[in-house]
Amino acid sequence: MANLAQDSVRCVVGPTVQAALLAQVRGVVLQAPLVRPTAGGTPMRVRVSAAGRYGWVADGTYRYAETQANGRAWPPIPQLWRDLADDAVGAHLWDCAIINWYDEDASLGWHRDLSERDHTLPIVTISLGDDCRWAVRLDEGTPIHRCQLESGSITVLEGNTRLALHTVERIVAAPLLSPLGATRGRVSITLRVAR
Repeated sequence: MANLAQDSVRCVVGPTVQAALLAQVRGVVLQAPLVRPTAGGTPMRVRVSAAGRYGWVADGTYRYAETQANGRAWPPIPQLWRDLADDAVGAHLWDCAIINWYDEDASLGWHRDLSERDHTLPIVTISLGDDCRWAVRLDEGTPIHRCQLESGSITVLEGNTRLALHTVERIVAAPLLSPLGATRGRVSITLRVAR
């Protein structure tokens, strides 16, 4: 039986590309600072920023917004991010790139990405920094598929996995290969077509 988590990994980009990605993340975060969204009144364990026409906000509801809380537009999606997503799944009109920062003890609970208008379009995620334990299952009660994502991994949810439940169970220290250097944690960049 296929491992849905492992099968979602399309490629791993090398250290030079990872360093460029990290520099671009830092540039985006300077223009759109990381915030800790709330879900059901409880602060999430990750901090979030975004680039593109839309950013994702969770201020009691999950939704996309054309502006940050301060009224400023989100910074543009760097071309490198678009190119990597296009290489993974073909060209799409990517209009949102969500950045998640995971501290070394952070996780992200089981969820489906349902806020997008068209659920047939793929979601591409680029991982940077420490490894993470990634799990996917098609629905409640179905088998859980796990793998460890290393820095530079590019994963895709599309087709039968596009609406799959998925989670980042935990962060796994991998400082020797991390573009973050001595800093512990993980960055994910998730490209999608929101509208």
